[in-house]
Amino acid sequence: RPTHHTRLNMARCVLLVFAACVALGAADEPRMNKPCRSAPYNTMAFCNSSVGIDERAADAVARLSLKEKISALGTKTPNLPSLGLNSYNWWSEATHGISHVEYNSALPGASNVAMPITTGAAFNRSLWFATGNQIGREARAFMNNGLAYSTYWAPVINLVREPRWGRNIETPGEDPFLTGQYAINFVKGMEEAREDPYHIQASACCKHFVANELESWNGSTRHDFNAVVSPQDLQDSYLPPFQDCVEKGHVSGMMCSYNRVNGVPSCANDWLLNTVLRETWQFDGYVTSDCDADADVFRSHHYTATPEEAVKDVLRAGTDVDCGGFVQQNAQSALDKKVINEDDIDTVLKRLFRVRIRLGHFDDTALDTIGADQVCTPAAKELGRDGARQGTVLLKNDNNLLPLDASKVTKVAVIGPNANLSKAIALYYGGTPCDNKYYNLVDAVQEYVANTEVQAGLPSVTSSDQHMFPAAIAAAKSADVVILALGQDGTIEHEAHDRTAIGFEEGQAALIKAITEAAAKPVIAVVLTGGAVDVTPLLENDKVGAILEAGQPSVAVLGVGDLIFGQAVPAARMLQTTYPADFVNQVSMFDMGMRPGKSDWPPFTNPGRTHRFYTGKPVLPFGFGLSYTSFKYTVVSAPTTLSLASVASASHEQLSQDATGYYVNVTNTGSMDADDVVLGFLTPPDAGQDGTPLQTLFGFERVFVPKGATVQVYIGAQSNAFTQVNRDGDRLVWPGEYKVHFGVKETAAHGMGYAEHVFTATL
Repeated sequence: RPTHHTRLNMARCVLLVFAACVALGAADEPRMNKPCRSAPYNTMAFCNSSVGIDERAADAVARLSLKEKISALGTKTPNLPSLGLNSYNWWSEATHGISHVEYNSALPGASNVAMPITTGAAFNRSLWFATGNQIGREARAFMNNGLAYSTYWAPVINLVREPRWGRNIETPGEDPFLTGQYAINFVKGMEEAREDPYHIQASACCKHFVANELESWNGSTRHDFNAVVSPQDLQDSYLPPFQDCVEKGHVSGMMCSYNRVNGVPSCANDWLLNTVLRETWQFDGYVTSDCDADADVFRSHHYTATPEEAVKDVLRAGTDVDCGGFVQQNAQSALDKKVINEDDIDTVLKRLFRVRIRLGHFDDTALDTIGADQVCTPAAKELGRDGARQGTVLLKNDNNLLPLDASKVTKVAVIGPNANLSKAIALYYGGTPCDNKYYNLVDAVQEYVANTEVQAGLPSVTSSDQHMFPAAIAAAKSADVVILALGQDGTIEHEAHDRTAIGFEEGQAALIKAITEAAAKPVIAVVLTGGAVDVTPLLENDKVGAILEAGQPSVAVLGVGDLIFGQAVPAARMLQTTYPADFVNQVSMFDMGMRPGKSDWPPFTNPGRTHRFYTGKPVLPFGFGLSYTSFKYTVVSAPTTLSLASVASASHEQLSQDATGYYVNVTNTGSMDADDVVLGFLTPPDAGQDGTPLQTLFGFERVFVPKGATVQVYIGAQSNAFTQVNRDGDRLVWPGEYKVHFGVKETAAHGMGYAEHVFTATL
């Protein structure tokens, strides 16, 4: 069976997607049915919408035989004759479009948008909501047409805590506040539908809970890794995005991760799933294991002596769905040996049926009207393209090389191993795109300049074979515009595989040198990557005139062409720190610490991670990003003093409310209408000392500013921005002198807005 565990590389992932997840043609029977539309089920309490949801769920569970109950504990639930239900699979995906669905002539494809590592860089809540909403509508349309289920395991909201982590492509960045905001808006968009405020459009699932940022490194894998995380890092870095997802996003699904957290497997972690998730955060949904994670409790972590004890631990900890079949296979034995009782099973199943009731599986709802006409609409295609436009970061633009005027370009040469990159990214947690079109960077350029030559230059992103260099050099010499297509393609960073290096591969470095020497004019570099790449060879090369970092835009890469040729102006910001290539020699991936200091793993040091704690000099800081125009910031309203007395007595809910706010005038001093992303950072008292962050991101807004105009932006600072977490994991009020700055200082010399303000916070 296809599981996360079996997908050891991109090629196998693609095969699984084709073979097991997106089989063409209609199913023999609809994937979903509504038993309450017919007798005898329509007279049963679980079908009565006037009855409370808990009573309905309890009635459904009570009608099941023990055999049916056990069969319903896994991802693949077979037919449940007692309830008239067809089989159900809890596992579908939606990281950048729905997958694990079927297609037919009416629905031959679905929207495929840029990966979160791209759209996160847009710093645009409305984009994230709209993206989630389109994915949710298409999920419901496929379900209504009998081609899909309605529980989707997205978004990934683990932090980019390490540039080597293989799954950075799936995440919206390194910052807990940013990631939490992404989670809130994507989840709300996916689950909420304007037609029906009472039911869930499609169930989202925030994953992987928690500290899951390692795949396979130095002999350990995610299946056996013990993430040793300090209470301080857990409370102020790893947990907050999930807390936002639950408390503010109201997500209906969560996935517990493969790894252990401080010795306890996540899916058997009573403190994590019951105390934190359900009791403290009041989570009202279901928890699924990652695929085979329940089995790992016994087989890989050796946490229990028997399979039956593992079943007990995951059920009582609060894992409701077992992806992989381990619980289904061992539950009867656990019952027979009296390790568990039937109430343990009933508790889990009641939570599952509550979710299915909220999804409208037993009711006729307005969501039933969402049809095939909602899929791959012109607006949906434009939304995907706009995600790439909004999420591509301009890193360099010497002498205003960009944007290009297409009418003045005779020939373009797109050179590099990522020139044709598309399908591998599109099918990574994605399905067949609209119109079955796998657009790539060459297509994006050819929309503007038909005379475009493509040369790979290298057989692959990892190859050092230079036999293709002569053709690439000839293309560079014959073109008046050269675009280098560089970065990663999913073969060395993906699920189950971490990177070992974060610089350009040897072959790509040689290609950069050869092409820039051959080209008559400065070239443009487009970097496609999940984890950040040390782009020093591009930044320091005078023959590289412009650099765009596009993340992994998938088939939405057409939006990158719009930026190159001036149909849009870049405004995205780096959502991860770009470390120097030597960073990989400075800290072990096994070290989960965010803060700098000594380490228990060779080389026994940790320079700190992310913009909040990294003590080295980054190649590019978090938040870096340029524009084709220029901006000026003026702080027009800000406190000179701030009393934190109310913060000291604030409830948990009040801590997420604004303690103060800032009004900033954003003036477009350049010659082009453009968006601007205003980032608000706080430098707290004692920054960088004893675990206090160097800075924190407390707010951001993306705003459109016409040339010559001024737009006023409000950025609120929540009460918890004026607190810090101590080594015991307790959150404390933090008085003293604060510096607030808007923008990134390193970009000011390039014409970007920047302003500072100092104030004192007192108790």
